[in-house]
Amino acid sequence: MKALVAHDAEQWAHVISESFVPLSLASACETFHGMARQSVLQPGLTVTEVRTQGFSVVTRTPRLTRTDPRDDLIFSLHLHGSGAVVQGEKETPMPHGGGALYDAARPYRLLFPTDTREVVLQVPREQLRHRFGRVEEICGLALPAERPATRILAAFLRELTTVAVDLDVDERSELGCTAVDLLATALRTLAGDREEAPVGRQTLLAAMRAFVGENLTDPRLTPEALARRHRISVRYMGELFAEAGTSPAAYIRSERLRAAHQALTDPRQSHRTVASIASTTGFTDRTTFTRAFVRQYGVPPAELRPVPGVGSRSLQPPRVGRA
Repeated sequence: MKALVAHDAEQWAHVISESFVPLSLASACETFHGMARQSVLQPGLTVTEVRTQGFSVVTRTPRLTRTDPRDDLIFSLHLHGSGAVVQGEKETPMPHGGGALYDAARPYRLLFPTDTREVVLQVPREQLRHRFGRVEEICGLALPAERPATRILAAFLRELTTVAVDLDVDERSELGCTAVDLLATALRTLAGDREEAPVGRQTLLAAMRAFVGENLTDPRLTPEALARRHRISVRYMGELFAEAGTSPAAYIRSERLRAAHQALTDPRQSHRTVASIASTTGFTDRTTFTRAFVRQYGVPPAELRPVPGVGSRSLQPPRVGRA
C-alpha cells in the first residue's frame, strides 16, 4: 500500500496521475490539500481512498486520451462532500454513499466543489466486461446509495481500504475479484439486467474451457489457478461452471481423463506406459489417476491398451459427475 500526500494543486496533479491515469488539474483553491492511499489488488486492479480539502476540477483531456490511452473503467464511491462526473454530454452528481462509473478511454471531468472523501476502484475493462457485457451503457450514470447492491458494494470497498495493508498477495487478489463481482452485480441491477445472463459470462466460460484444454499437462492447473489466470473469484467461477452443469474441478478432471483415454486407445502410443500417460495429462499420482479413470470409464486404464491385430476395447459412455 502506498500513500501519497499533496499540499498544493501542482503536487495533487502529480499524485492523481500516478495513482490513476494521466490527468490534469483544471483548477483548485490555494489552500488545497489531498491524500491518496492505494492498494494494488491485482495487476491493473486497484482500490484507492482519496481525501481532499478545498475545491478542485480534475480533467482527462482529449489530448491525454490520445497520447496516453488507457482501457480502464473507474468507479468512484462518494462518501463525503459533493461531486459530479462529466463524460460526453452527461453530468452526473455523485450521490452520498453511492457512486458513478466512468471510462478512462474517453475524456471526462470530475467536479469537487467541497472537501471530499472517496473510494476509487480502477478495473481493466475486460475484467468487468466478463461479468457484465453492457458496461459502456452504464458509464456516466449514478449508482444510488439506497439500492441494496450498492450498499453491499460500498460497505465492502470501505472495509477493503482499511484491511488491505494486512492482506497477503493471494488474499488481495481474491478480494479484488470479489470487489469486481459486487460492482458488476450493482451495475446489472441498475441496468435492469438481472434476469439476463451477460454475453460476457459465456465468453469467459469459453475462454476458461479453452485454457484448460491447452494446459492439461500442467499439474499446477487447479480451480484456484484457473480463477487467478482469468482474474475472477473462485466463487464466481463456480457459478459459471454450474450454469454448464458441472464444477471447475470436475471439468478439469474430466478433460484430463478424456485426454488420457485418447492416448491409451491410440495404437501409435502403445509403447507408452500408463504412468507416463497419467503424468502427461496432469496426474501426479498413479493410484488417484486409476480410481478417477475407473469412475469415469468403468474399467482400469491398463485394460484399454491396444492389442496388435485386435484393437482397443469398446467402452460405455463415460460417467460424468460433479466434484
